[in-house]
Amino acid sequence: MDGRHIVCFGNELHGDDGFGVRVYQQLRRLAWPKDVKLFNAGIAGLSALEFLTDCRQAILVDALADTGNAGAVCVFKPDDTVGRWETPIGHGLGIPYLLKALEIVCESPPDIIIVGAEVEKRAIKPFSPGLSGKSERAVEKAVRTIQRLVSV
Repeated sequence: MDGRHIVCFGNELHGDDGFGVRVYQQLRRLAWPKDVKLFNAGIAGLSALEFLTDCRQAILVDALADTGNAGAVCVFKPDDTVGRWETPIGHGLGIPYLLKALEIVCESPPDIIIVGAEVEKRAIKPFSPGLSGKSERAVEKAVRTIQRLVSV
């Protein structure tokens, strides 16, 4: 359990819900240390548990509900989310549900860091590929943030 995993979530066919997938596309163009593995979890749901095993750290990337600052990139730990972290409408149960399941099935879960961008509810449109301008600009911010987190 010495590796680090970067796991990106989202549905690229639903507007800004594709944020994590877009970040994944940018991340895979970069060189990473040998202990870092990238995963495009898409809409894997609980199947993404497999990406959170056999690693000491997991960076999870996803769209977050807009709390008034669409396009803002946020970094936090699961415990920091009490009362303020929501997944966008129509986004499914999302990472909070996955993390609850991880607590149950994993004896020693990895250290989790969440990197997300706030997205406007109206920018999550079924069967409408492509990110809004604010979310597209947030992709590069998220990539730089992840690079910094990995270099620590």
